[in-house]
Amino acid sequence: MAELMTVNAATILCVDDEANQLVLRKRLLENAGYRVLTADSFRSALVTFEANAIDLAVVDYWMRGGNGVQLASELKRHQEDLPIVILSAYSELPGETIGIADAWITKGGASQTLLAKIRELLARAVVRSPQNVRCARRSKPFLDI
Repeated sequence: MAELMTVNAATILCVDDEANQLVLRKRLLENAGYRVLTADSFRSALVTFEANAIDLAVVDYWMRGGNGVQLASELKRHQEDLPIVILSAYSELPGETIGIADAWITKGGASQTLLAKIRELLARAVVRSPQNVRCARRSKPFLDI
């Protein structure tokens, strides 16, 4: 039951500077029942995050204005319980992601792998806070976006 509520209510921020990848991922996630907001750069991701309640972020490792780990770190600084999935062509998790990313998925892998990881991370967030996935509010405003 909690999983069904999560699917219907969760808002996912999807960040990728490759337009075709962003469109495909948005369609995949919307077809799975999520509300999806997109951004094509580090800066636009911060603007979108600041303006919306986000339940989970899926970010590409490489993007304009920074990388996915830098973005994840900034998002976690403002909403420490935000689940973050980083997508990359690299098959191994760089040491810099430890403690920042909740999952590292190889880009181009099976869509079901991404969907399963999102369901798992959102279910964990609901268990931590059963009233609402969005209960973790931003502790600090962005200063320089």
